[in-house]
Amino acid sequence: MNQLNTIPRLLATLFTVMILLSCLQTPVVGQANLDPIVILYDASHAPQFDADDEDLGLKLMLDSVNASTRYIVHINENSLTEEVLNDVDILIIADPDRNDQFSTSELVAIKEMMANGSSLFLLGDPALGQESNYWDDSFLQDTGDNIAINRVLDGLNVTGVRFSINETSTDTWSDTMFDYDHALNDTRPWVIRLDATTWDTNHPIFRNINELYTMTATLKPLELASGIGFSYDSSFAQYKSGPNSWANYSHPNMTLADYELDPLSYSAVNGTFPSWLSAFEYGSSRMVVVGSTIMFTGRTLDLDNTELQWYYTADNARLFMNIIGWLSEDFAEVPSAIGSMLILSSVILVVGVAFYLLKKIRR
Repeated sequence: MNQLNTIPRLLATLFTVMILLSCLQTPVVGQANLDPIVILYDASHAPQFDADDEDLGLKLMLDSVNASTRYIVHINENSLTEEVLNDVDILIIADPDRNDQFSTSELVAIKEMMANGSSLFLLGDPALGQESNYWDDSFLQDTGDNIAINRVLDGLNVTGVRFSINETSTDTWSDTMFDYDHALNDTRPWVIRLDATTWDTNHPIFRNINELYTMTATLKPLELASGIGFSYDSSFAQYKSGPNSWANYSHPNMTLADYELDPLSYSAVNGTFPSWLSAFEYGSSRMVVVGSTIMFTGRTLDLDNTELQWYYTADNARLFMNIIGWLSEDFAEVPSAIGSMLILSSVILVVGVAFYLLKKIRR
């Protein structure tokens, strides 16, 4: 009989302990049991920066993504098909060449991927002038060929965001953002330091981002609803007027008459703040468009006498990881132990109540 009297107290003690434990926040190792998020980097359309080059390409950045147990990165060297994209969660297209266009069937495959909820990450680059240290590398002289990305956006029927491009009857020129007041070096006004006043601090992409170094193209239209990365009131953008010179290099923040007649063809007019990063939902998919691939590479900054690499400067690498995180935000949920503990506690409660009622009946 004494044993029967002890059991309710024991059950009550166990019940109390379980309730207390279920209220505590404890780390749970659940990621190991989840399938990794698959990221595909498209290397099949002559991108400007190689995925397997640490010093000149994106290897450092992609290796960092791949090092996380959450992601696995694949490099694609073949045409994009529905089969290739079937299990892809995020497709990265970075500064492809306009002479290696995406086919209609590839665009259909990307559309299907996005319709299934997967995300798209598009990166362009600024045009280079002859004054750039990168100009000596002939391979980089066509950097900023953003018409290729615009064609992808056209093919996907995505509206509302494009890279700023000046198309004439003979040439097509992308632009570059300049800022003499926030340049890292007076002689390189296209290498800019950005701070938290130039982006939407409430957006998850900019969580724990304090400063960024970039050289970037800009996006249009001027009032870009999805723009979350901007510039300063001293920033301006300009096209190249020819292979080697800028349209208004000697008159910063002043537009030529040709561009004043068509302001949406020019990404910065007096009093505007050029956007360079756009993030938005597109149906069941998410998209990010960024004006700079080079800021995530292992190349040294476009400055004289420096060994600084873009990947290691400021919060550049963290920004890339945040973008990947936002693009995959709803793809995986780590299991919590709290639900299981509450169920167990409830079972103990039911058993305890049943035992108590049974004991009362027997009396």
